[in-house]
Amino acid sequence: MGVLYILVSGACFGLLPWFARISYDHGADPFGMLAARFTMAAVMLLVIRAVRMRRVPFPRGRKFVHLFLLGAVGYAPQSTFFFNGVKRIDISLATVIFYTYPVFVVLASWLVFRHRPNRVMSVCLTAAVAGAALTAGQVGSGSVTGVLLMLGAATWYTGYILVSTKVVADVDALTSITTVMLGASAAHIVILLVGTASLPADGTGWAAAAAAAFFSTVIAMGFFFAGIKIVGPGAAAVLSTIEPVVSIIVGVTALDETLGAVRLAGAALVLVSVAVLARVSGGATDVPAPAKD
Repeated sequence: MGVLYILVSGACFGLLPWFARISYDHGADPFGMLAARFTMAAVMLLVIRAVRMRRVPFPRGRKFVHLFLLGAVGYAPQSTFFFNGVKRIDISLATVIFYTYPVFVVLASWLVFRHRPNRVMSVCLTAAVAGAALTAGQVGSGSVTGVLLMLGAATWYTGYILVSTKVVADVDALTSITTVMLGASAAHIVILLVGTASLPADGTGWAAAAAAAFFSTVIAMGFFFAGIKIVGPGAAAVLSTIEPVVSIIVGVTALDETLGAVRLAGAALVLVSVAVLARVSGGATDVPAPAKD
């Protein structure tokens, strides 16, 4: 069951770029899509938590503020980078570039916590970077901004992971996720009110945003935490590589994206390297943080 939970979680996360594209095609921009997604997800999580943990209070004071800011300052900007990148380049390319984040996590752990990578990890890091460069080299000059945005998303997510391991250490998963979603929702509602963000313009756009909130946020995160309790972070990290595979399949089959031999080779190099890296590092590249894409 643990394996099944992680696979379902990864598949749901992998559908997120597709839901975003549908929402964009029906009037939304990335900021409006994220405001709708996070707000609906926060409401869903509040209801679930009220039913399952009605007698357990939310953390108070500094702990609540830290979790809230983790969503508003950590998760929200990372998602903004991600969704703006998906708007500009193919889903398959965007996914491969973002999925280099374990490389940044290992490097940051080396620099900050002095966790020096061993020889196998070093080979995986080099191979993953080479695969990402090989894949990114297949886009035209007009998509450079999209590539940079996805690299920004991977880099920001690295910081989010490292900080979240300290912030959520003594808080249950459901409370952490709910509070983080409240912070992310608040941040994007502010952007919506003071900026020129566009919400979905019709029912199809709103349905896509709702699907992103339910499947790619609530279900994906819930199943991830349920699975990681059973199989552990190392196995969960390896199994989670189904996420970019699903995104690539959706991009090719549903959005008619092309996946040439060079891009396919680069993607395969990244995914294999990340899977091996996750296994040999004992799951350190997939720390159980309260949110993902």
